Amino acid sequence: MGIVDCHFHVIAPADRAPMLPGRSYTPAPASLAQWRSTLSPLGVTHGVVVQPSVYGTDNRVLLAALKEGRGTLVGVAAVGADVSDDELDRLAEAGVRGVRMAHFEAGDPRAMGGFVPLAAFDALEGRLAVRGMHLQLFTDSRLLPAIADRLMRSQAAVVIDHMGRAPARLGADHEGIRSLLRLMCDGPVWVKLSGAANLSEAGPGFEDVRQIHEALLAARPDRLVWGSDWPHTKPAGERPRTAALWQVFRDWTPPRLIDRIASSNAMEFYRL
Repeated sequence: MGIVDCHFHVIAPADRAPMLPGRSYTPAPASLAQWRSTLSPLGVTHGVVVQPSVYGTDNRVLLAALKEGRGTLVGVAAVGADVSDDELDRLAEAGVRGVRMAHFEAGDPRAMGGFVPLAAFDALEGRLAVRGMHLQLFTDSRLLPAIADRLMRSQAAVVIDHMGRAPARLGADHEGIRSLLRLMCDGPVWVKLSGAANLSEAGPGFEDVRQIHEALLAARPDRLVWGSDWPHTKPAGERPRTAALWQVFRDWTPPRLIDRIASSNAMEFYRL
């Protein structure tokens, strides 16, 4: 089995797909062909296209990528609480495996416009579960204790973006990470080993993120998947190199777990 990149974005030229007026950033175009040329040399054969916040709930770019992917790609879309059953069915038929939402604390300077808020999950949870769709949640692990009970009883699987997204300088022993580990061990939660560049303050080696990576590995390696976060649309600091991020994953992960996390876990969870 090949490697599965479980988190990347496709960005269309501005004249083909308008971005939200209230977006937090404006990424450059990033095509599926460019993703392939970057990731294929690393052994990546399959991928999970994730809806970026700049498109809100307009999933046309994502759906075009899934069609172009010819069965090697699945997607994580964005929908509002009022989405119709017909639209959910259409998305599921196209290869969408989950929907992305966000949970921010009021006043968080990192909050980005365009995300569907977690509050929409109450109306969508059952409708997602019957279609085999999961919730992908973009949040800060420090906010998880307040919503842990809600996530624990979710009927649908929950995938946490970017290792919980809390700054790596906080370490791996704060209440947010402890809550994340409990949700992995006792609840329906998976975690993406992705986004190290957005957590780190330690430059290209991201060594300050390693303790979080290792805590997640120790908890539930069967609940982990890997993602590149290509094309690194909003990194903290210098834009990382994709190959370097893949090498960091390999360096930090015991050899017996590399294929499991980068391939078999993802193939099974995303039904590839």
